[in-house]
Amino acid sequence: MRRLAIFLGALMVLAGVVFAALERAPVESWLFRRIAFHAVSQPKPVLAEKNELAVLFCGTGSPLPDKSRGGPCTLIAAGDRLYLVDAGIDSARNLMLWRIPLEKIAGVFITHFHSDHIGELGEIRLQTWVAGRNKPLAVYGPPGIERVVGGFNEAYALDAGYRTAHHGAAMLPPDAVAMVPRPIDAGTVLELNGLKVTAIKVHHDPATPAYGYRFDYGGRSIVVSGDTAPDQNLTTAAHGADVLVHEGLSPEMVAIMRDALAASGHPRQAKIFHDIPPYHTSPVDAARIANQAQVRLLVFTHIIPMLPNSFAERLFLHGVSDVRPDGVEMAHDGLIVRLPANTTGIRESGVP
Repeated sequence: MRRLAIFLGALMVLAGVVFAALERAPVESWLFRRIAFHAVSQPKPVLAEKNELAVLFCGTGSPLPDKSRGGPCTLIAAGDRLYLVDAGIDSARNLMLWRIPLEKIAGVFITHFHSDHIGELGEIRLQTWVAGRNKPLAVYGPPGIERVVGGFNEAYALDAGYRTAHHGAAMLPPDAVAMVPRPIDAGTVLELNGLKVTAIKVHHDPATPAYGYRFDYGGRSIVVSGDTAPDQNLTTAAHGADVLVHEGLSPEMVAIMRDALAASGHPRQAKIFHDIPPYHTSPVDAARIANQAQVRLLVFTHIIPMLPNSFAERLFLHGVSDVRPDGVEMAHDGLIVRLPANTTGIRESGVP
């Protein structure tokens, strides 16, 4: 009994010490400190090694609201230089959540001016600057890019002034914040340190001109279709590419949604679903294009409609395997496809 009393007494003293310590430094604060120090000490992911070409899908959705897919955005890494194709809603947030080194984004290529492809340009402008970008950001796109970029620059001008005043010009230089429009025609639009970027005119009327883009680097190549109906220009330009990143719309699924909306008394929404298929590409047609272009891997993005489960994914891909049994991938936000230089290898992973 005496030993038990001593043990209980010591336990009570220890409990008192712990309680007093927790009163001074709550356990929540201690835990948050451990988590914070661990989180910020993690290295940023390396998307591509030297002379390696890679693609990170930072947004694989469409204008339709989708909890699991951000708006259209595809990041191309050529070694340690990063480029975006389009900047849909949530793309900047995804890149920040994945700890992508935003200061290394050297340019943005806009395919066309539908809102779902440009909606996050302002945040890309801001966040790359805050991350350490020290010169204006080039934004390439069809004629009209001057109006789009000028609008975002003006909309964010007051914000930039506040931030420079608060943090200082040495950290946030005002002469570096702006985006600079680069209007382009179809053809070669950038050649730099072994990277070649080619703009491809595609068919997305009345949004015209609309472009896809081909990236060649280290003996490897990635083509991003942008929004388009089946187009011979794209098929020709994609010939022999390692990866074709192509939009996909399921006519069957969109027709079902159109009928459901019409039957439920939503004629405006039903008309929209009636109107969108002609200027997009079905998964089966995209598979045919990939075959004709003799690409190694076809990856679907800008996926319409939403695919909430594996059943919906199977319906979306219905008929694709009959045309192209292998070399097809369904992109998801965070998918990385790497192409090591001067090989035929293709490696896939997710962001850490």
